[in-house]
Amino acid sequence: MVIGTEMTVNLFMIVIYLIILYVFNRAKSKFRGGSIERVINLILISVFFLLCADYTVLLKFVLSDDLRYVIEVLFRLIALSVLAVGGLRLLSI
Repeated sequence: MVIGTEMTVNLFMIVIYLIILYVFNRAKSKFRGGSIERVINLILISVFFLLCADYTVLLKFVLSDDLRYVIEVLFRLIALSVLAVGGLRLLSI
């Protein structure tokens, strides 16, 4: 198995997502209640779905490229939808 530059960049992005999840999870326990916790939850959920979208690169050896791309796009759409709907709910409060 040869790891190319695209795979290296995607693995690095996955590490960055894991760091973001760890930091915001720690911040969530510090800022309990209120709108700050809601914003942190939105960020955690959207970063988790973005992590899942980038994780589909590792399924390259199992799935076809078209199916993998569809799954990646769906996870990215879910992440952006969570941010959009959650942001609108925060504005209405």
